[in-house]
Formats: sequence, C-alpha cells, structure tokens
Amino acid sequence: MKSYNHIWEIVISPDNIRKAICKASLGKRERKTVKEIYENIEAEIPKFQRFAENYRHRNKEPRIIKEGQKERCIIVPSFKEQVLHHMIVGALQPIIMKRMYEHCHGSIPGRGPALAAYHIKKWIRHDEKNVKYFLKMDIYHFFASIPHDMLKAYIAKYIHDPKFNKLMGEVIDCAPDGLPLGFHTSHWLANWYLQPLDTFIKQKLGAVHYVRYMDDMVIFGSNKRELHKMRKAISEFLKSIGLEMKGNWQVARFHRTSNGVDKYRFLDFMGFRFYRNRTALRKNIMLRMTKRARRFTKHKGIYSCRKMIAALGWLNQTDTYGMYVKWMKPYISFRNIKRKISRYDRRVRREKRLCGTDLKAV
Repeated sequence: MKSYNHIWEIVISPDNIRKAICKASLGKRERKTVKEIYENIEAEIPKFQRFAENYRHRNKEPRIIKEGQKERCIIVPSFKEQVLHHMIVGALQPIIMKRMYEHCHGSIPGRGPALAAYHIKKWIRHDEKNVKYFLKMDIYHFFASIPHDMLKAYIAKYIHDPKFNKLMGEVIDCAPDGLPLGFHTSHWLANWYLQPLDTFIKQKLGAVHYVRYMDDMVIFGSNKRELHKMRKAISEFLKSIGLEMKGNWQVARFHRTSNGVDKYRFLDFMGFRFYRNRTALRKNIMLRMTKRARRFTKHKGIYSCRKMIAALGWLNQTDTYGMYVKWMKPYISFRNIKRKISRYDRRVRREKRLCGTDLKAV
C-alpha cells in the first residue's frame, strides 16, 4: 500500500467541511445548536478549520446501552466533534476503500448484511465442494481491544502528514482503551486496521470463500483439517496486532438434507441462518420485526417507515414469505411506505440548499 501526504489540506478544505456538516446534521436539523450551524455553513467553515487545528481530546463518561441481551459502552460526541469525525472520514474514505477486501462488510456504504448474505448464498448454491465445512470466529472485545500505539503506528505507516496524525491521535485517545463506540471514525479505523488480516487469509492461507462482517469472520472450505490450521494461523496473526480470537470459534460440517431430514449444522451469521436449501432469519430478529409491524399502525412517522424498509431488505434475502404474509402483511403496506418516504425525500430536496449543495450527491 502506497503512502499518502497532504491529508490535512483535504480535512480542512471548505468542500469537505460542507459535506461533513450536511452529513452530521442529518436527522438533527431541528435542534437549535445544529440548526444554527447548518443554516450558516459558510460562516462556520473557518471556525471548524480552527477547531480541527486546536482539537484536544477530553475524557468522556461512557453511556451503557442495551442491544437485546448485550450491553455496550458508547461515548456520545458533541455535534462539533461529530462534524470533525465526518471531516476525517471524508479524507480517509478514498484511501481505505482503495484496498478494501471485496467481501468485507459492516459499517461500509453499500455493503450491509443483505449483500453479504447474497454472496454466501451464491457460494452455497454454486460451489458445494468448497462449502462442505465452515470456520466461524470473531475477535474478543474487538473495539475495546485495539491498542492505541499499534493503531497510531499503522496510520503513520501509510500517512506521512504530522498535522493529520496528531489529530488522529487526539481522536483515538478520547477512549482510555480501544476505539470508542459512538464515534463515526471508529468503524472506519477498525476496518482499516483489519485489512492486513484479510490479505493474510486470502493470499497467504489461500481461503477460497471468506467473508468478514466487522470482527465476525466465516471461511468455507473442503477440508476440516485445513480449516483448523487456518484458525491457528489466524489466532497467531491476531496476537501480532494486539488482538485475541474469542474462544467460541467453531469448525463444523455445513448443513445438508437427506431424504428431507436436516443433517449437520446451519451457519448462524449476521442475523441470518444459512442452510443448504434455504435461508431464514434468526428467531429474535424475526420476532422483533413482527412486533415492529404491529406497532406501526400507531407510529407511522418517517423514522418508523425507514425502519420497516430496512426490515424489507432483510426479508428479501430470506425464504420467509409465509412469516411475512401471516405476521406483517396485515399491518403494513410496503408500497405505501415507499411512497411516503419518496414524498418526504422530495420535500427535503426542495428545501433551501446552502451554496448549491445537493445532499443526495453528498
């Protein structure tokens, strides 16, 4: 990977700051402080240039949120810090995407679970020989475990810009350990940090079918012993970059049917259950969708509409039409929801644009 210079100039460029303000303000433009900045973008550009140059991290109290049965610690940045994070990502995104592994998914525009599920189903259907077994693994406390010194050294290896590297150090050090959940920069830096792992698995270990969704990884193979060897090599590689493989990894024979009877193990990954002959949703996700559909009759705001469209993306990658007909179709009409979102988006696009900035293009 080649090295890059003059990234700081991109970060503080007026065009990058305009885009950062527009992106960071989406869904928050009715808030007083956000509205003041969004409606005076040109006047705010010099202020954000100074803010980036003089930025110093502050220790923030983490907030505990629940996602199902999991508890996560997040750090909520101020709006000015959110704009700063979008400024950084605006400069870094082309660099990171240039060598991004094609089957790396998660927190990347256009690369969600639906696309990953599409590729996995394609492998299952068309390459039975190399989808006989699977290795599933993930990284122990991934975001909280990324070492600051190694991450900074990794960034400095490819970006030779002292001002930018100093700013990145301040953003990274906002959390005492690892990368803070809640920062727009964290997912991009995490994916970038694991790019050498993707190269190692594909080129050195020769994995035929490999997909990564943030820190969750699946490798398909034709030989169980080879997958065990890969697992050991990956574990050693993770140690070399300061990370540790979680102990719940599994190597198993992939599902098949015999005389209509299911045999061996299905793959539970990204909320999907992959079988040889079908794809289903994880039970808790399916229940959450049906509850959301029943509540939709009382809460029909644009936010609820967008959540239902997101659910449709999941359903389109599964064989769950019967569930949709029985538990969702009586309560919702996706055609009406799409029309409502389309009308809303057209109204937003008709609003006054500062400096001719088209948010759709942004």
